Amino acid sequence: MRSLPKLLGLLGGICAAAAWPAEALAITASVADRASSVAGAAVTFDLTIVDAVGPVQVRWDMGDETRTEFTVDDVQQVHTYAAPGHYPVLATVKDDVGFTSVSFVHTVHRPLVAGSAAGSTDLVYDPPNAKVYTANYENDSVSVLDASALTKLAEVPVARGPVGLALTAQGKLWALHRDAHSVSIIDTASLSVEREIALPYASQPMGLAISPTGDAAYVTLMAAGKVLKLDVASGAVVAELLLGGTPRGVSVSHDGSQIYVTRFISEDSHGEVARIDAATFQVSTRFALAADTTTEDTDQQGRGLPNYLFSVGLSPDGSFAWVPGKKDNIFRGPFRDGLDLTDDNTVRPLVALLNLAEGVEDVARRIDLDDRNLPNQVVFTPLGDYAFISVAGSALVEVRDAYTGEFVTALKETGFAPRGLALTETDKLFVHASLSRAVTVYDVADIVSSHDLITKKLAEIPTVAVEKLDPQVLRGKQLFFNSADIRMSDQGYISCASCHFDGAEDGRVWDFGSAGEGLRNTVSLLGRRGTGHGNVNWSGSFDEIQDSDDNIRHLFGGKGFLTAEQLAVGTVGAPRGDKKAGLSPELDALAAFLGSLDTYRPSPYRNPDGSLTEDGVAGRAIFKRLGCDFCHTGPDGTDSARGKLHDVGTVKPSSGMRAGEPLLGIDTPTLNGVWETAPYLHDGSAPTLRDVLVTANPEDRHAFISGLSEAELGQLIAYVLQLDGTADAGPSEGEAPGEAPSEAGGFLGLGCSATGGPPDRRAPLLAFALIAGWMTFGARRRRLS
Repeated sequence: MRSLPKLLGLLGGICAAAAWPAEALAITASVADRASSVAGAAVTFDLTIVDAVGPVQVRWDMGDETRTEFTVDDVQQVHTYAAPGHYPVLATVKDDVGFTSVSFVHTVHRPLVAGSAAGSTDLVYDPPNAKVYTANYENDSVSVLDASALTKLAEVPVARGPVGLALTAQGKLWALHRDAHSVSIIDTASLSVEREIALPYASQPMGLAISPTGDAAYVTLMAAGKVLKLDVASGAVVAELLLGGTPRGVSVSHDGSQIYVTRFISEDSHGEVARIDAATFQVSTRFALAADTTTEDTDQQGRGLPNYLFSVGLSPDGSFAWVPGKKDNIFRGPFRDGLDLTDDNTVRPLVALLNLAEGVEDVARRIDLDDRNLPNQVVFTPLGDYAFISVAGSALVEVRDAYTGEFVTALKETGFAPRGLALTETDKLFVHASLSRAVTVYDVADIVSSHDLITKKLAEIPTVAVEKLDPQVLRGKQLFFNSADIRMSDQGYISCASCHFDGAEDGRVWDFGSAGEGLRNTVSLLGRRGTGHGNVNWSGSFDEIQDSDDNIRHLFGGKGFLTAEQLAVGTVGAPRGDKKAGLSPELDALAAFLGSLDTYRPSPYRNPDGSLTEDGVAGRAIFKRLGCDFCHTGPDGTDSARGKLHDVGTVKPSSGMRAGEPLLGIDTPTLNGVWETAPYLHDGSAPTLRDVLVTANPEDRHAFISGLSEAELGQLIAYVLQLDGTADAGPSEGEAPGEAPSEAGGFLGLGCSATGGPPDRRAPLLAFALIAGWMTFGARRRRLS
């Protein structure tokens, strides 16, 4: 069985070889019915021959190594294909004068299930009304497009941060809001919001799917680690399931009986997709996506841990689920296996295939997308024989043979950050280019029919009338995502978003020893305002975001956004050297985008009204009493602006260096938002906050924690888990931050040495590096207890 490109090339060569002198062209042959067939079922091909001279002989090649000999009048062939695939059928006909041939690709598919599965997406197609809807996250709106005229009809204002859409059987459009933690129900006739459904505070709803049965909706809560079941008619929550981790993508089987949920940020051992029985609303299977530790690292493949599992695409035959994500090569590096990270073998895209009948991943069929970045969503052709994969970081849609996994073609010029996909009954593919604020439409009929690889770009429909982001900020976010720009990545594997998707982190610890650093835990960029806290990176090695051009050139393999001539002037080429700001519009745009990230995600550990819990209030007093706020000070919760580095007993040989220079300490990280950025410390060596305070606190160098009772330690941790930049989390009214704890008070911070001065005996409790350096890779979701 061959891939479509090879088949079409083969058939083209055969047809060319079948040419003969002009006088022999009288005979013609055709096969009218080329409809697909089901694997294991007989299919009949009838050959029509015109203008033959004398007896006709026919030879059939069925494309599956079955071939007949020339036989007189063998104009009908009945054949059974054992396996699904795309088979090149060739009928060669000869008469007394010459010969001709007819060739085509015959599609054999698995038996199809009745109905269609449903899955979370930010673009949906409404067949009865011939409309397409998109969720516009930064612009707090839903756009309505005419699927026939390929024009925009309207833009509906909705609550903050719409991330998902789903249609009910009654024609209502549900819009899921991450930032407003709610669902808006939109009447598709009047294009107005009828009502809102409130979801738990700070829960980060991310995935929405309405069951094909029409009665239930499922919502993933990424911050709460839960899946909710809602009654579609009333909007009431009728059940909830604690999955743990970071549930994100959700899909529902064609019959509504099974629910599939991805864990977005993986544990260090494996990725995971949970299968939930809809009747009992309990997990029936946990698909483990094993870390690949054995594949040889080359420019076309590599090791890695499955991570950033965005969604689940269920095949129309109900046999497989396709799960797009990435592979993080946390096994490579000078401190790990002795090999330097390369742009080919740091982050690689993957699509995992889950065998639904056996309840395991089919590891042998795992797909490594070469020269791509951040595959996001998968949709299938009606027969399930081709898969369309949106690749957000590469600004394209890749097409794969669903049976072999082989590359077929790529639809380029989608616009920036393509995510949601929809294939219509007229073979139009709608692609939501989320950062181009557009929907790109392609005619893919020839691919659907296995006739050719030709696609036609039909339209690019604007979705947003008034952009809320500053133009420079939007440009910066486009650059942040896009690895198709050779200045960002030579081979197209890495962009900033590869490890900081939407500005957050990926839970990983990377070995950047070859980059003049060491083991580094990926930092979330949210709330930091670029350099708003001071220098960036765990080692404080950059004093402006434009310094990231060094990472782009040396870690990403990109050409960089500064010329050799610019880098040669003074100390521009050195981190913390002469200023790079103003030298590159692209780097300035990246800095503007990061500077716009001025808020943290609210903590789900707070009360439902967003206030501190009773333990949180008690923990705040302990935090103050211990003098933790001397270094974790002010609204930003850091003394980074002072330019000091601290060693609280966590610097070790694997901590490496500071941009190639001796590492004297670690930059104080903010504690805001640490509830979602486990593991902790600059090298990720503390899985939980408790480990930071107890296990990784040698000789009480972080603070005199041994003087706390178990209850007080729990209250302190409860407070830190609730820090999210909210004003009420600071020192209590009337308290002055930064007072040194006294020995008389019973607590003494010991030995928090800071570069630029003598050991500081007013040590902070939590100078544990909770945010990895800027543009380092990775961050794991929580193990917080």
